[in-house]
Amino acid sequence: MDDDVRQELRRLRARAYGPDADISGDPVAAARLAALEELERRERLATAPPPPPDAEPAASSAEDDGAEGDGAEDDGADDDDDDPREHRPLVRSRRTLWVWAISLAAVTALASAATALTLTFVPVPTSVGAPQVGTLEPDPDAETPAVFGQRTGAERAFKDFYGVTAFAGYAQVDATENRSPCVYLLETREVSEQEARGVSGNFVYGGCGAGIFPATVEFVVAEGMPDAFVERFPIGTSVQFVFDGENVGVFADRG
Repeated sequence: MDDDVRQELRRLRARAYGPDADISGDPVAAARLAALEELERRERLATAPPPPPDAEPAASSAEDDGAEGDGAEDDGADDDDDDPREHRPLVRSRRTLWVWAISLAAVTALASAATALTLTFVPVPTSVGAPQVGTLEPDPDAETPAVFGQRTGAERAFKDFYGVTAFAGYAQVDATENRSPCVYLLETREVSEQEARGVSGNFVYGGCGAGIFPATVEFVVAEGMPDAFVERFPIGTSVQFVFDGENVGVFADRG
């Protein structure tokens, strides 16, 4: 056992037997201490000279006497002859050491599993359960705004819904020319005045989907919305429009 290992053993013994002992909460350190004490005991057994046949045991007066006491027994079990300053090893035999190691591995595995469970993500519901209060009616004769860019033929307009007009289609959303489903809400009066040439007006709401996720637009009704819309959905109502690729459904937290 070299000096570094002996120094480590002293530190671990201080944690196990000192006034500020804390090793009971560190199973890895406890197992390391047991292994080092077992190693030290075996080194003493290997280096201790055999006692003379007729010699009487010498009185224990130093730390080395405790080492010879350990060597007199095959497994070092006679703890009563140890120096009071020599603490009993936590593990006294190879079999106990293996049992300790297996138990430690089991505890470590359980602790790792428990830690993994505590670090898993918190589930978030995909829907707040707001009821669907309507489905927009398509308007095949309406012209879709230029916000969708180059026409693909999949664009569609919907009829007025309490002063709001919805347009849905597939717009380019990145430099790779990927197109995603999008839905835009404009004030019907502004659409009529602009003849759908641009996206403007008192309010403009829009949102795009991605892959399996549908395009949605959600907002809380506030001042500035058309009077008919506010009458149907009072100020403070949460409203959501969802484009599923074919239809636009309307959801609200107040029916």
